[in-house]
Amino acid sequence: MENMRKRSVLAIAVIVGTIILTSAVPAHAADARLRQYRGHTSQGGRIWFDVARNDEGRFVKRLSLEGTLTCEDATTRDWAGGWRARVPIAEGAFSYDDVAQYTAAHFEGRLGTQSGEGTVILTIPTFTADEHAQLCTTGDLTWEVEYVRTF
Repeated sequence: MENMRKRSVLAIAVIVGTIILTSAVPAHAADARLRQYRGHTSQGGRIWFDVARNDEGRFVKRLSLEGTLTCEDATTRDWAGGWRARVPIAEGAFSYDDVAQYTAAHFEGRLGTQSGEGTVILTIPTFTADEHAQLCTTGDLTWEVEYVRTF
């Protein structure tokens, strides 16, 4: 009876082990982790990117930017925001353009395994104190980032 019990426990352990191994995350899914790159623009604002990988290659999943916009009336405005996207990285390079109702953003650059660099410009519409429409922009900025972590 004791031997039968040991065999049953062993059989159950083998079955449970097999189920765990067959339901484990496939190797290609392990690459779905995000790599984060952080850095600064030539204006001194913060910039960061989350980069993922799938069977088709690497892509930027999120772009984030903080900085100061200068308006046509010479006032300035601090701004922070981000974009969720799926921007392919081909041979290390990417380009992202988003023109929406309240923002126009243009990112371009290269992201390697440890660092990256590129350009960005952000433009938004706003009002002057006397309610005339105007544009506010970061102007053409350069940026540099470094790989920070994988999560």
